[in-house]
Amino acid sequence: MLELYKTPLDILYFVSTISIGLVALFLVIALFNLVAILRNFRKVSEKAKDTVDLVNHYLWQPIKIMLMLIEKLKDVQFAAKAAKRHSKEK
Repeated sequence: MLELYKTPLDILYFVSTISIGLVALFLVIALFNLVAILRNFRKVSEKAKDTVDLVNHYLWQPIKIMLMLIEKLKDVQFAAKAAKRHSKEK
């Protein structure tokens, strides 16, 4: 085995091959970890979207109904005031 690495250039090639292989291995491991993190992030974002939908449905729907009722009461109050003014004018 030592016969193959007699010159410094052969040793340089051998060391650079091992270094590139290790860097590639670390990049593959980092890529797998990134994929796992992004998969977890997708799950968390889906759960957050479901939570936002529930909040929108159960919290905002009663508020929308209340605001609609307030607008209707304002319309009724405006109509009552208009009728009162109309009756005073006669």
